[in-house]
Amino acid sequence: MKTYPNIKSAATMDAVIPYVEALFDIRFKRIKKYRYNAPCPFHADTQENFMVYVNKENEVRFHCFGACKGDWDITDLIMLRNKYPFQRAQQVWAEHLGVADFTFSDGRSPCIPEPDETPEPDEPVGFVEPKQGDKKGVAALENAADFYHDLFVVNEDRFRTVWEYLACRGVGKETIDKFNIGYAPPYSDELHHGRALIASIMPRVEKDPGVFNAFSDAGLIRFLNNGSVKGYGYYCRQIDFNRKNLFSRNYGDFFAGLMVFPIYDTDAGVIGMVGRRLEDRGVRWLKHQASEVPLSAKSWLYGIEKAARYIRQYRTIILVEGLFDYFAFYNLLHGQDKLVVVSTLGSYLTPNAAAILKNLDIENFIAAYDWDELGRNGIERTAVQSGGWVYYLGGLADGQDPYDKLEPVVSAISGFSLKHL
Repeated sequence: MKTYPNIKSAATMDAVIPYVEALFDIRFKRIKKYRYNAPCPFHADTQENFMVYVNKENEVRFHCFGACKGDWDITDLIMLRNKYPFQRAQQVWAEHLGVADFTFSDGRSPCIPEPDETPEPDEPVGFVEPKQGDKKGVAALENAADFYHDLFVVNEDRFRTVWEYLACRGVGKETIDKFNIGYAPPYSDELHHGRALIASIMPRVEKDPGVFNAFSDAGLIRFLNNGSVKGYGYYCRQIDFNRKNLFSRNYGDFFAGLMVFPIYDTDAGVIGMVGRRLEDRGVRWLKHQASEVPLSAKSWLYGIEKAARYIRQYRTIILVEGLFDYFAFYNLLHGQDKLVVVSTLGSYLTPNAAAILKNLDIENFIAAYDWDELGRNGIERTAVQSGGWVYYLGGLADGQDPYDKLEPVVSAISGFSLKHL
């Protein structure tokens, strides 16, 4: 009776090579006995980093020495290629070998999650930030921001649910245009399959592969076969082996399924980008590196490019936590020509952001943060960073937003009467 180790032993090597070649449409080169190399099917590989070998346990293994760094056996590859569960992959390989009397291995593959194991991951929504002085990265961010915005606006009917969600949060068409807000279609989208941005740059990539690297380095492209990320089981199932182009086969848009908000500096240049889930489940926009800390990225101040001249005029700034807090105040203050609000993208003012604000000669800081522990701590930290007094909207009742407190007294923002607020 054959067991799981038997059907992946060195004795199967002659059957393994042509099977995997046909499975992934690749060709192996024999290096020596029990050693073959080919381009890796899981990334855009031109160096034949995909190696077949026999390990010390007499088992045929596959390893990528390139971008994947993955290590698999034959059933892992069948699982990845055909999206089969572990036992089904064993059965398929045993039948290919002509093994009728076979004992299945219990449990699961140590490398590949079961196909129905991981739904769309509730992972922290990421942000991207170009390296300082990285002109190609900044250009990629600008390109992506414009692309997602144009795609969103041109397909208003197609993305009706997103438009309606933003409208409910006080973000209408005029605001969407002014802030260049966009949307990245999800992997479930029948037209784009989570690759709208990748598809848009493919004509340029075919002429210059370095273009793809610029977008990848800017954090706009997700490598789908990255076993180190949360939700790997979901992302590896998005690999589309029907695509001949290795870039669009093995990579997806990082912000797929998210609303996209570009971040600008005081000179209206793109310095980063955040994504936000459409639904309110789980985490919505947080740092990669943290699970509970609100997103913050060095010197980011959402809306600063719109507010800078008003802040100088009134020598006053209102700091809010989230983007939808920002838009609530924006709608109120923009109509009164007192647009002095920015979002710190979190419940405190970072030293980097405080350094930017010091150049605006601000006398009056209003920290319109939520009245929870994070918000109260943020007010104290903002006072330290600003080097002076910070006004706050204390005494918020449960369910009450800072906007509710400030709206009735916004006329006091004049630079003269604010201290009596």
